[in-house]
This record gives sequence, C-alpha cells and structure tokens, in this order.
Amino acid sequence: MSANIMNTEERNQYVQEMESAKTKYYEEHSKNRFFKNSQKLECASTISQQMDIQKMIQCTVFQVPNTNILYYNYLVFKTYANDQVTPILYQYVIALVDKVLKEYSSFEFHVNLKSFTISAAQRYYNIICSVFDENTTFTGQMTKLVIYHTPSVISNIRQLLYNSIKDIVDKVEYFYKDSDAHIAKLFDISS
Repeated sequence: MSANIMNTEERNQYVQEMESAKTKYYEEHSKNRFFKNSQKLECASTISQQMDIQKMIQCTVFQVPNTNILYYNYLVFKTYANDQVTPILYQYVIALVDKVLKEYSSFEFHVNLKSFTISAAQRYYNIICSVFDENTTFTGQMTKLVIYHTPSVISNIRQLLYNSIKDIVDKVEYFYKDSDAHIAKLFDISS
C-alpha cells in the first residue's frame, strides 16, 4: 500500500463521505440504547465493506508534511474500525513509519483521541496492541507519543494496555485542554 498519496483536501472530502455513510447507516438502523458496542462494530464493518479501505486508512494516519511526525485521528478510525481491517492498517502504519525513517532518524506519533473511552480501548484492544507488540520500531525510534484530547480515564486505559505500552510510557505527552489549538499549531508548523 502506498503511503501518503492523499492531500489534505482529498482526505477531508473522503472523511465527509465516510461520515455520510455512517449517517446513512444510522438512518436505516435506529441507534441501540443497550447494545451500542455491537452496533458500532456492525456500522464500522458495513462502512469498511462499502468504501475504499486504503483511502480510509490514509485519512486516519498520515505524515505531517515536512516533518518526522505521524498524525493519527481516532475520530476517523472509529468510523470503519473492526478486526478485519487490522492487518491492512498495521501494514500501512509500518510502511509509513519506514518511509519517515528513510528521511529522518526518529519519528513522533501524535494521536487525536477525541471521544475515546474505556469501552473503545476494549473494543480496539487487539488493534492497538498489535501495533506496539509486533514492531519494536515504535519503542526504539519513536521519540515522543503525543496524545490530544486525553480521556479522563487515561489511567484506566494505561492499565488495560500496560503490557503493550510499558516501554513507551515515559515518552508520552498528554494534552487535556486546548487540544484543538495544539493540533492546529502542529499543522501550521508544517506549512
């Protein structure tokens, strides 16, 4: 899979198409009050089957232009995330890290976790762990992991994921407030 072939405008347009597909799904399937988790996974699976998975992944994680920074947007990811996309996402992230490391000696991973919850951590546990467990580059050549919109339950999430993230805990920087301003600044520096 080719890394970073979409520009910002193309990513934004495709994200809007993904949101439209999600809206359509919930128009056709009224929201469950008790089985939200399974319905979210069903919606994500439907979207991942209807749309181009490679484009969705490229909208989720990409290199900030002219930097060694990879940006990951959970809000996009949750639209299509399910166990079937794990291998494709994993291969893409690894290819993207390799691409950045051909140009830079290290990289930073910036993650927008807006709306991420403990149930999301449980829902995507396998996907999250596979990225960290199966690739030592994340612990060796990643100098910083920046988390925007840090969930209030981050200590519970850290505990849940501890075995996979224990080697990077001291590299993590959290933003609880003003995350959108920090994200905007991140993209301003790349211009």
